[in-house]
Amino acid sequence: MGHLGAMIVSTGLCVVLLAPLPALAQAPVKIGMLVPLTGIFTRNGREALDGTRLYLDEIGWTVQGRPIELLVEDSEGKPDVGLTKARKLVERDGVHMLKGIVSSAVGLAVAAYAKDRKIPLIASADFGASALTVPGPLLNPYIFRWSQSGTGPGQAAADWAYKTAGWRKVVSIASDYVGGLEVNGSFARVFCSLGGRVVQELWPPLGTADFAPFLTQIDRAADAVAVFTPGADGLRFGRQYVEYGVKLPLMDVYAQVTDEANLAQFKDAALGWYSTIHYTALVDTPENKRFLAAWEKKHQRVPFDNAADGYVGAKAIVEALKRVNGRIEDRDAFMAAMRTLEFDSPKGVVKLDQFQNIVQPQYVRKVERAGNVLVNTPIKTYPSVSQFWTWTPEEFMKYPGWADFKGKMTDCGKVLGR
Repeated sequence: MGHLGAMIVSTGLCVVLLAPLPALAQAPVKIGMLVPLTGIFTRNGREALDGTRLYLDEIGWTVQGRPIELLVEDSEGKPDVGLTKARKLVERDGVHMLKGIVSSAVGLAVAAYAKDRKIPLIASADFGASALTVPGPLLNPYIFRWSQSGTGPGQAAADWAYKTAGWRKVVSIASDYVGGLEVNGSFARVFCSLGGRVVQELWPPLGTADFAPFLTQIDRAADAVAVFTPGADGLRFGRQYVEYGVKLPLMDVYAQVTDEANLAQFKDAALGWYSTIHYTALVDTPENKRFLAAWEKKHQRVPFDNAADGYVGAKAIVEALKRVNGRIEDRDAFMAAMRTLEFDSPKGVVKLDQFQNIVQPQYVRKVERAGNVLVNTPIKTYPSVSQFWTWTPEEFMKYPGWADFKGKMTDCGKVLGR
């Protein structure tokens, strides 16, 4: 009879309702984790995976009496590989949901498959392509983004750059792919709306080994450089920014250059660099201090944002499962429960908006010295940042799409659709 919640046995005129079968009570909740464990996004994927495992360790890998199984596949940061691995997890391994995703290109491929198969996709790494969580043809009801959108850090960075740093002319450098368009596009939109201007835009390809052709073009008359070069590209960019003697202030949108693991290699040259991101190890809250202690005890390294994202995504899954008494087979109830969640986390208080995208704090950080090490000290907190910034969804959607920004970011009229 398969997995039945209960059995009805007729004995003459008497009907007996038997207890649920033990097989169902003990059937595992299967989570398919799809992250890059090779390629330029390796560290991002590893951090998200380790953050997920840390939370599941804390709850003993069980929820409502059901064991949790985590099945992990390497997407390699490639859309075709990611899609193949997602199909394996769903169709062969029988996972109840997918989790993770770093590359936006991988995420877009897998999201379409998840929608077709009606499988929840819990975005809990760098995957931030906002077209899936805003009104429009790509809006996907099976995406639950508990990590980060492509817009939040850029929006907060632009607000701080204009209002606090006093910058008016900024050079934009971003990796040439969908994530770069969205991250630096969101910076340009807010910066232009405040009265600032992007005076130059440069688009190095993902995986660039030599940034010299781009660094030598930088307009030294600008006030600062806003950069987004994810994964291993961030380390290479930072090294070469120092080697080529660029002295302009640096705003590292999404903190891929100023990641704590990179700072020791830049040494004092990184002092004073800024970054904007939704997590920093120095968030001064009891929940983050507890998380940080557990993480450092297990890994002996400082976590960065993907660690917190993986952890939060795992907690969201478990909290939703608690609300449906572990009945992951009732997919609609599970998803409805997830939409209502709001809880404290290492990142701060998090929740989803009406389009299932995370609302969370954004932190502006400054590289400073603490004893013998360089750290990212939070200098400004923007609480409860929405993917729509201060606009309503309707106002936000009237602006040009991110794909239209390339080659036009130096013209605020075009950025703002005027």
